[in-house]
Amino acid sequence: MHSVSGNIKIKVSLYKNMTDTAHIRQIAILILSIVTGLLSEGCGPGKTEEHTLRLKPVSTVEKSAGKEISGLAKSIIHKEVYWAINDSGNPPAIVPLNRKGEIVSKSGRHIIIPGSRNIDWEALAIDNSGIIYICDVGNNYSRRKELQIYRIPEPPLECEMTGKPEIITVRYPDQSASAPTAFLFDCEAAFIFNKKLYLLTKRLQDSSTTLYRLESEKQNKTNTLTLLSNYPVGGYVTDADISPDQNILAVLTYKALWLFYDFHNDNFFDGKKKVIHLQNAGQIESVVFTSPDELLLVNETKNELFTIRLNRGDW
Repeated sequence: MHSVSGNIKIKVSLYKNMTDTAHIRQIAILILSIVTGLLSEGCGPGKTEEHTLRLKPVSTVEKSAGKEISGLAKSIIHKEVYWAINDSGNPPAIVPLNRKGEIVSKSGRHIIIPGSRNIDWEALAIDNSGIIYICDVGNNYSRRKELQIYRIPEPPLECEMTGKPEIITVRYPDQSASAPTAFLFDCEAAFIFNKKLYLLTKRLQDSSTTLYRLESEKQNKTNTLTLLSNYPVGGYVTDADISPDQNILAVLTYKALWLFYDFHNDNFFDGKKKVIHLQNAGQIESVVFTSPDELLLVNETKNELFTIRLNRGDW
């Protein structure tokens, strides 16, 4: 996660090798990109219905769940349970929460994923059979050329450690394997649609997002993602989820929630659109549908929980 001033933090090992001119230039471009993106946040293309919503916290996630919750997914097998992950610098673990932010595992702690590494866990998704996809796809400076997705069945709440995960290695088709790349390949958003995993990038270069689909989930090889489309959300995408009926795609940025609906197949950006400009929310990093008509959001700065009701009957 990147931030400037106040509640925004730039994760850095930046000041190493400062004698490297190319590295200094890269840092300057990154900072300029972040500032530009924040100034244009929520300013997408025309013909979009716009609203403004001032959020009020409904609860707070327990501190022991982690300070940097970066992804949420609603459990398929455990009633009213939400799996959470924390990003880099935290244990390779998932945390079961209720909607009040309380940890509901028997141990009262997280559940470790053995044989995994939390380089930068930034997105979480779950399919209808209860398979969790933990996406280690954070790529702040677009230096990582291969990314990992850990796939595990939902564990019992009584366990303290899952079995070993399946490891799926992926790459972007439009990222050079050797040449330096612009800040286009960071990612913090994933969701399952029609049994396929989709990723939405956080493009620091131009504040748009690019949609990719994972076609192959083979292990022991690198799976190339399929590039589908790009959309100018005018901000940095921090998470996404699709409604239980798969009719609404919710895409979260630092300052806005985009809702895409009435789309055909996976042409999500070709249908109708709403954007809700969020106020009093802090740095929101996670969003999940609790039902077809409600969303649960978490900000990273204070671990505050928010809910948004959708009046779908008016659409």
